[in-house]
Amino acid sequence: MKKSVLLKSFLVLVLFSLLVFSMTGCYPAPPIVTTGTLYITIGGWYPYYDYDIYFDYAYMGYTTTASFTIYNITPGTHTLSAYEYWTGWPWDTITVYITAGANYVTISPYY
Repeated sequence: MKKSVLLKSFLVLVLFSLLVFSMTGCYPAPPIVTTGTLYITIGGWYPYYDYDIYFDYAYMGYTTTASFTIYNITPGTHTLSAYEYWTGWPWDTITVYITAGANYVTISPYY
């Protein structure tokens, strides 16, 4: 009798273990970042002027706070420009290499 109780207990334990393991799924892999984010800081003599920001010669917007962020950039070499907002003068243009993830650059107009 002891043998059958021990066998039943073992079978219950095995079934319970299988049930627990089958209900816990695999965790999904974290997403792979394939695009870059560019965090721009305006430096130089006049960082708090208003600047139009161009990325690959396309208008991205303007900043009055000496910082600007561009999202979902394809990795590679790109051109970044800052033009003075009121006059449109091209204060600075630089070439940046963007990688997947976060990228930081300081552009220094009129420096």
